[in-house]
Amino acid sequence: MPRRKKTSPSELIAEMVQEKPMEVDVASLPLETLADYIRYNAEARKANKRLKICRYPIKPCPIDLHPKEKVVFRRNDQPSNPLNVHKSDDMIDFHMTLTPGRTYSLPRYIIDYLSRKGTPVWKWFEKADGSKETHVDHHQPRFSLTPVYD
Repeated sequence: MPRRKKTSPSELIAEMVQEKPMEVDVASLPLETLADYIRYNAEARKANKRLKICRYPIKPCPIDLHPKEKVVFRRNDQPSNPLNVHKSDDMIDFHMTLTPGRTYSLPRYIIDYLSRKGTPVWKWFEKADGSKETHVDHHQPRFSLTPVYD
């Protein structure tokens, strides 16, 4: 292993203080499409990590830019109760109350989210010997999102 080159402390500090040039100027990135927002958030995370401060905020994409799909929303577990959907992350900021039986034009991201949340429910069951075990309580999903084709 080669020896490290001897440098003075002032040169070492100057080397540490010197900031690396940014490959992409995060502030000047365009925000017109969904891909632009994804690219901006990735670059903002890199820049914030490199700077060790949160200079560039993460911006969720507006709902208008997300690809949408028309669906009929139904609840299998409680057919008459509306469902409050709140999903806020780096991809979307979505707040809406879905009433069963109505047709909605929802972003695909929210449809995927609801389909994951609507999977069968697991429950603890007690065995004859007193131990507990998990099993699927029912196989019917909680939500039903039926696509509507025009």
